[in-house]
Amino acid sequence: MLWTVAGQGIYSAAQWLMVIILARSGGAVDVGLYSLGLALTAPLFLLLGLQLRAVQATDAQHRFEFRDYAALRVPSMILGLGVTAALAWLYPHASGPVWWLGVAKALEGGSDLVYGLMQQRERLDWIAQSTLLRGLLGLALLAGVYQLTGDLTLAAMGVAAAGLITLLLFDVPRARRLVTGHWWTWPPSSTLLRLALPLGVVIGLVSLGTNLPRLFVERLLGGEALGIYAALSYVTVAGSVFVVALGTALTTRLSQMFARGDRAGFMRLTLMLMAGAGGVGLLLTLLSAVAGAPLLSLLYGPAYAEHARTFFWLTLAGAAGYLSSSLGFAVTAARRFREQLPLFAGVTAVLALACWWFIPRFGLLGAAAATLTGAITQLLGSWLIVGQALAAPAAEQSAPFPDESGPSSPDSLSGAP
Repeated sequence: MLWTVAGQGIYSAAQWLMVIILARSGGAVDVGLYSLGLALTAPLFLLLGLQLRAVQATDAQHRFEFRDYAALRVPSMILGLGVTAALAWLYPHASGPVWWLGVAKALEGGSDLVYGLMQQRERLDWIAQSTLLRGLLGLALLAGVYQLTGDLTLAAMGVAAAGLITLLLFDVPRARRLVTGHWWTWPPSSTLLRLALPLGVVIGLVSLGTNLPRLFVERLLGGEALGIYAALSYVTVAGSVFVVALGTALTTRLSQMFARGDRAGFMRLTLMLMAGAGGVGLLLTLLSAVAGAPLLSLLYGPAYAEHARTFFWLTLAGAAGYLSSSLGFAVTAARRFREQLPLFAGVTAVLALACWWFIPRFGLLGAAAATLTGAITQLLGSWLIVGQALAAPAAEQSAPFPDESGPSSPDSLSGAP
């Protein structure tokens, strides 16, 4: 847990510092273009990634070999690059950042494939070291290139270079120590594809829900408004790191309680997890209410301080998101997998309608209101699923497919940014 918290915490901090550097040195327009690139590529590559890391890490019976996962992941990342090229053509004003951030996501997908192997062999320290290295190296290359050239495309290329260096010099050599022999087979396993596809759709919807308001803001209000909105929303990422770490630490105990029929203990621990997540959200919301403008001015510059009211509503949305994330871990522990797809499909639909209604009328404040609406919808839906799980007979379990007890990743259910 300590390695995971350190790796993810430093990686998230590095991503946030990238935004701060772009805001301080280049302004809201470049932050908007960078955020647009991430908003377009992140859901795509998470969808195509199929959560193979989660499937591989929980394959206790070793039904599939590493080469089976590689045979599915490599073509999907190539497909992702093809779609990225089309997206770059559709967004010519952001084509450079979109393309290179897509390349970075494809390389990250290669590392994620190795992470599944490392997690299966209980080498979470290697995963954390790789994540930390990729985050710090990406930050250094983006900051250095951007300060020297002022070119966002070259800076995004630096992020991709960091992913390539980490994959080739750190991840692949360690994977070779865990798996020898051939790493490739063809054709890909159709059984593995059927197992992983619904999980990929779920995590794709989660990521789309995070990025949907940004896409609406860019389309309706412009790139500069997107840059401001993205910078404001990144502050809530700090709290999500703590919530995900806490939920990850408690998921195993929650699952044990539910499996042995200790519904009271399961509910008590779930409420404790929600209390911790809610406490983080409350502190962040109070901070934004008391010192929102000075904090934004310190982080990004005086121009961002004018949007303190939007920042407050975003922290409210973050607090609701933390609560729904904590319930997501409870849903995972209760093995309610099938219910996730309709839940996140519904959340995405509600969020899209809220963006369509609020943003044209209220601008960035409307985007924050839409984000809050989506978070509350996810919170209520997750609570309903947990309630159904507690009311079900103790022996009843849910699986993602018939005759499969497929895995689920806490991150995919939490909806954390």
